[in-house]
Amino acid sequence: MTDLVTLAGAIEDVDALGKQINNLLMTTVMSVMVTAAVIVTWRATKSVIAAGVAFLGGVALWFVVMNAPAFRDSVGDNLKPSAAAAPVAGAGESGGFGAGGLGPGGGR
Repeated sequence: MTDLVTLAGAIEDVDALGKQINNLLMTTVMSVMVTAAVIVTWRATKSVIAAGVAFLGGVALWFVVMNAPAFRDSVGDNLKPSAAAAPVAGAGESGGFGAGGLGPGGGR
């Protein structure tokens, strides 16, 4: 029984470590990317406005990355089908590329 308790503790420790590493990487990588975008934009354009836009774009991207689960859930709710699929035209019906349609070999 103590082996199961030890295993459960080890799994919780690994899970906590994984979350800490994920948070560290997200904050570090995203801050470096925003900084790099501003520096590259500034060097290319020497424009405060362009560098500001690069900063705002980077911060917006950072916000989306940090809140990805919320965006995923909201988009998933909107994409759930609520009606049956549209009917598919059969082989003998016009409107496709077959013998009465507008495609090659079946013009009107």
